[in-house]
Amino acid sequence: MRLTIALKLFFGFLVVIFLNVFFFVIISKIDNVRSITQVLKKHNDIKTRILKLRPLHRVQGTSVLSFESVKRAESVENFRLKSQEIIDILDTINNKLDSIKNLDLIIPSESDIPETESITTLQRYVDSISIYNNIYSVSFDSLVSAKLANLPEKQVKPKRDILDQADTRLSFLLDSSEQFIDRQTIIKLKDVEIRISKIKQLTIGIIAGVTLFAIFFGFIFSRYITNALRRLKDAASTIGRGDFNVNPHGYPTDEIGDLATAFFDMAIDLKNKEERLIQLQRMAAIGEVVASVNHEINNPLMIISGNAQFLEMIMEGYPQEMRERIQTILEETERISKVTRKLREIKNPVVEDYTSSGEQMINLDKSST
Repeated sequence: MRLTIALKLFFGFLVVIFLNVFFFVIISKIDNVRSITQVLKKHNDIKTRILKLRPLHRVQGTSVLSFESVKRAESVENFRLKSQEIIDILDTINNKLDSIKNLDLIIPSESDIPETESITTLQRYVDSISIYNNIYSVSFDSLVSAKLANLPEKQVKPKRDILDQADTRLSFLLDSSEQFIDRQTIIKLKDVEIRISKIKQLTIGIIAGVTLFAIFFGFIFSRYITNALRRLKDAASTIGRGDFNVNPHGYPTDEIGDLATAFFDMAIDLKNKEERLIQLQRMAAIGEVVASVNHEINNPLMIISGNAQFLEMIMEGYPQEMRERIQTILEETERISKVTRKLREIKNPVVEDYTSSGEQMINLDKSST
């Protein structure tokens, strides 16, 4: 598969984006902290309402004493009104507890603090307060009926004992529920601290991971590009010095590889053109030499050949040795003439070693074919 630079960059940024997805984990944990904060607010609201129950219960006690001392009907009415207010507050508290239970279901536990007491314990406290408030109210109504009926003290005393026991139990439950809420609040606050600490560590870890990956990816990718470009630059410098023996292999199969391929194709074309140019320059130089040789040699050669032919014609009576020498002169001039003709016919100079010391000469027979 051929990976382009754009595709490699896309994969790199895709990994960075994937790492950033972990921030959604942080957001979910922050949502959990927000939910715990809502639970704490509801705890505080429940505690506030329980604190309101205490003065209402005191007013109930005052109404009981007032009725027993003077049998005032207003005291009975006042007791019942306060009892109804307590019932309304307990209903509100139950609604708050239901919402806290729903929040607790969606909050995963991360605290190392063992929760020996849960929201169900607080629910039992509230249910017990409701039960003893009902017993307290029923006992007071029974005491009122006994007092109004002028029953003997022996019959009234058990009803007062039940009322006193319900009062004591109710006061104890109010104190216990307040203490329980305080303990739960401390536990929740510690849980929030633990969660915030973990969120901080996770955030630092994710940021560090993204940063390290970005640095690593940037370093590797920049080295990947710059190394190939530096090697291509060195190859260009080598070719610029006239040395075309460079290695065109080992480049990446992307846009840089395409650039390297185009560059080396251009270098090959340049090498071929340079060779053709050198060949043309060599042929031009040879042409100039041939023209000079033909001009400087053929003219004297024609004179020598003409004089030799003239001597040959008038030397009939001369010794044979002299006529042979004249004939040799004519043969050698013809040989020189053939050489000059071959020089004019050179098409592709073929150079061969002439001596063992490295001197070279043009092979006229091969160069004219």
